[in-house]
Amino acid sequence: MYCFCRQFAHGEMVACDDAECEFEWFHFACVGLTKQPRGRWLCPRCNATATERRRAKAGGSAHL
Repeated sequence: MYCFCRQFAHGEMVACDDAECEFEWFHFACVGLTKQPRGRWLCPRCNATATERRRAKAGGSAHL
C-alpha cells in the first residue's frame, strides 16, 4: 500500500525524499501535484516534521 489514501500504485506517483517517510510513494492527485517536482521533494507530513525540527533546533516553539 502507498500514499495517504492507502491504495496500490497506479497512475503517476512521486517518492518522498525523507528516508523515514511512512508511505514513501504518493499519487500526484493525493498530494496536489500535476507534474514531477524538481529536486528534493517531501510529502506534506514529512515537510511539517522537518519544519518542526528546524524550529526546535533554532529554539522556537511550534505545535503541529
